[in-house]
Amino acid sequence: MRRAGVLATLLCALALQAAPANAVVGGQPAAPGTFTYVADILIGGAFGCTGTLISPQWVLTAGHCGSLTGAAGVPTPVAWPAPFYTVQLGSVYSDGTGAETHSVTQVVVDSDYIVTNGIGNDVTLLKLDKPSAIAPMKIAATADKPSWAPGVPATIAGFGLTSENGDAPAQMQFAQVPITTDAYCANAYPNGFTPADGGFDAKTMICAGYPQGGTDTCQGDSGGPLLVNVPGGDLRLVGATSFGDGCAQPGKPGVYARVAEGPIRTFIQSFVPDAFASAGSSDTAQRTSGSAAPVPAGLRTTTKAKPTLKKKKHARKKHHRAKHRSKHKKKHTKKKTRR
Repeated sequence: MRRAGVLATLLCALALQAAPANAVVGGQPAAPGTFTYVADILIGGAFGCTGTLISPQWVLTAGHCGSLTGAAGVPTPVAWPAPFYTVQLGSVYSDGTGAETHSVTQVVVDSDYIVTNGIGNDVTLLKLDKPSAIAPMKIAATADKPSWAPGVPATIAGFGLTSENGDAPAQMQFAQVPITTDAYCANAYPNGFTPADGGFDAKTMICAGYPQGGTDTCQGDSGGPLLVNVPGGDLRLVGATSFGDGCAQPGKPGVYARVAEGPIRTFIQSFVPDAFASAGSSDTAQRTSGSAAPVPAGLRTTTKAKPTLKKKKHARKKHHRAKHRSKHKKKHTKKKTRR
């Protein structure tokens, strides 16, 4: 029994070192009662990642938030044990005030989140101990694809940092950023997060951000939502925060797992078939959760401009790996795997 206890302690310590993190830069505090479906995910008792409730009993987060070695830059579908996780829903406060709290019974990392695929397929599913009373955020229908075309404004939200290597706020932050073209993002990340990552993968990644920077997800936001308005005005989920170079840097948009289409949609559908909206469906519960603001007309074209690529400095990259911290303390790593 003593050996088992020591092993559990060591595993918890490893979880705290390896779990991911990120928060919104250039945003504003979310009002109580909004973004109730955005999850604050604790790993080993400390803040680790953000996520989205996509069905009553399932939360979607980043692959590196669930992978045993993903936060260390080695993608693998082998997951951390479910008891390591606690999920808080319904609260905009980082201390969990008023939250609906859940334990986790199953951790499912995308089977294609594996080193031979670079850092694509960066998603994990967490099964809650019981169904939530909170209305989930549905994943967009494939027929609504024009709603996440380049230049369209999208909403981001999370519990992470409000500046690179800064302090974590006491309240969830949200902001709007425009979707970029795949070509722009591929030019910004020709080698992915590191030279071994294989570069931008349009099948499993989607990017959003202003060419001049200033607004972005950051450490602690990993797994958090990228939301768009679909016809009828409802918000729908199209991405999950994955990685980026620094936070809100010019020419370095945030990279998100592409969950509304392609192989990641297929993976989610095999476990959570009720997570998807039908085309043109309406859900008034999601209309009060923060709609996207219009993007100035000029930015719809400038998002396509090629950025000036700087030499990559590995230490600055933000693979939204959660920089773990105790509540209200600074995170200790510069990398932004946006957890």
